[in-house]
Amino acid sequence: MAEGPTGRIEPRSRFTLHSVAGPAGTMLDGGPAASPYGELSPLVGPFPRLVARVSGPERELEEAARGLPSGAAKPEALAVRLRRAGAELSWGPPDALPDTAAYLRLCHERGASSVELVRADPTLLTEMQIGAFFHAYWRRRVARLAALRLGLGPSVLRGRMTGMAADVAFWAGVRSRATPSEWERFARSSYVVFYYHRIGERGKPGEERLDVHPRRFERQLRLLRALRFRPLTLAELVAFHTDPEMTLPRRSFVISADDGFQDAVVAFNAHADVRPVVFVNTSAVGGRASWAYEEPLAGWQELKELEDAGGVVASHCRGHPRLPELDDDALDDELAGSLAELREQLPQAPGLFAYPHGLHDERVRARVLAAGYDAAFTTQPGRNGAGTDPYCLRRIGLKDWDGAVPLLWKATTGELLPWIWERARRRLRGSA
Repeated sequence: MAEGPTGRIEPRSRFTLHSVAGPAGTMLDGGPAASPYGELSPLVGPFPRLVARVSGPERELEEAARGLPSGAAKPEALAVRLRRAGAELSWGPPDALPDTAAYLRLCHERGASSVELVRADPTLLTEMQIGAFFHAYWRRRVARLAALRLGLGPSVLRGRMTGMAADVAFWAGVRSRATPSEWERFARSSYVVFYYHRIGERGKPGEERLDVHPRRFERQLRLLRALRFRPLTLAELVAFHTDPEMTLPRRSFVISADDGFQDAVVAFNAHADVRPVVFVNTSAVGGRASWAYEEPLAGWQELKELEDAGGVVASHCRGHPRLPELDDDALDDELAGSLAELREQLPQAPGLFAYPHGLHDERVRARVLAAGYDAAFTTQPGRNGAGTDPYCLRRIGLKDWDGAVPLLWKATTGELLPWIWERARRRLRGSA
């Protein structure tokens, strides 16, 4: 595996990124080309525009390029490395292309080149377009795969679906260069993470969005088992985001619960074979949730029993703060302090983290990484692919009113139900 650049890139060095543009009336219509990687824009991911060229200090560009093969996607890889080194990046005038056909050829060449680049430096995957297959909603993913399977090349699509044509051209380039295993990793392997809060019989007013009845929880698990959905082990989850050769079985999923409510831990303990993950607020373990109606929280002994049975106990901070609102010292205390308290009680606890309220930003993400965590989970819906940032992993909530069809939808797409469907369900619940 090639090494990345060393510290010889000055953090405040300035570099200019150049996209591409075309004549009016073409796909580019005189403006810079957006990167057509999808609709689920991640906190850390590919650049919003196609990077066709990088200009700046030659010595530092050479350092950033060390170990990278030549190709159409090399400027994108350079830009990623420069951004990671703290260089100052700005957008300059785009390079002109003569027509739409030239742009589509560039997209195809970038796809093929990207395969070579992530072979040379697998860490680039999360911030290049080649890692963004699952940053698209299900419709785009299905259309993309269908076009590739049916051989609908960019020349067929560009007259009516210009954005889709560029997207298909890129992924056709990826598939032309990738091995079957690489294609499986880039475009087929993914998993869904479900999350709960309370799994209890009490339905107090105001707690409806937190509560899932035990019978509903049992039915949801039975359906997942019947449809041969497969729970991931902790080792598989971590390896998927670190091992450049790792792929996953189809229908992979993870079950999790936030806060460590006592009833959820009891329910999870009865189903430890699905390897559930409980994220606990370490300073409140064994007490009551001041942030959630004073509901009882599991104690350390109950958490130890879950771990012994095959479950996983991980961090959800010390308290339950809104992390972006904390200063650096308080933030570090919540993050590093929680991991230390957790491992004092459960020495084998993994470096997994879930953001309280799902709230995070670039500063919080960086502090989570610095605190020693290996991965962190949000509450943003979607599937997780190999190119998903491991510190911004997606999850989808399961609710007490999610029957078989909504569960299957969420398990398959990782997404919320279409708003028309959800609105109809809310009306039915309100009239019940």
